Amino acid sequence: MMKKIGGLLALLSSLPIYAGALGAPIDNPWYGAIGAGYSWTLLPGIQNPNPSEWDASSEGYNSTLGHRGFYTFEIGKQVQHYVDVSLMYLNHETFNYQMYQQGVSSTEGFTGDKRNRYFNLNNKALLVSGFLHPDHNWYRISTVGLSPFIGGGVGYALNQIDNFYTVGTVNVAGTALGSTSSIGNPVNSNSFAWQASAGLSIKPINHFSLDIGYRYYDGGNFNTSNVIYSDADGLGIATPWSGKLATNQLFIDFKYTM
Repeated sequence: MMKKIGGLLALLSSLPIYAGALGAPIDNPWYGAIGAGYSWTLLPGIQNPNPSEWDASSEGYNSTLGHRGFYTFEIGKQVQHYVDVSLMYLNHETFNYQMYQQGVSSTEGFTGDKRNRYFNLNNKALLVSGFLHPDHNWYRISTVGLSPFIGGGVGYALNQIDNFYTVGTVNVAGTALGSTSSIGNPVNSNSFAWQASAGLSIKPINHFSLDIGYRYYDGGNFNTSNVIYSDADGLGIATPWSGKLATNQLFIDFKYTM
């Protein structure tokens, strides 16, 4: 991974800092940025992968992953007066899956007729992006310049699943009690990720800008472990779940040009 990052940085540094046919050099081609924002997740599309192994449920398996914050670090270069390229690291807060299900268990005494399923999802990504923007301030209010931008990028995402477990009901002397009935191993999934974004760059002073915008972020596919420990069968192999992390994001970046 470090070799890939080093290669991308070398590629960025080798790009020209002149505006081609425009001829004029770019004064401050390199920039660094720190950003933060909030993600609203779409449903991940989880389905029962094997009804002979996983309990039937009238509610299904598809449930929200929750909505979480994130932060970013970015380094980039202006390669034309209207084109930037960048390498961005993105790290989300932990997403939490929770699903209440009803339905007769396929294994008597395993999860009963009611259960809650849980897991945590951690998502990190490296994205190479390109951005288009005007070669001058689109609008100015006193000394503050405003410029729109659009962009897109592709890269690599690491999706980590942990704390995967099911809490079912067990009847003890006629009383239904909650009991952890199955636990899954932690597992990592490598996936393709991409983003598309648009926003407004606010430039109050030289060398500094505040970028505010919207981003659609696809964090790629994830899978749960196929190694499950259950009360009924002990340690065994089961068909893993699969889903996709897709989010709508609002973000703010603090950018410094060098």
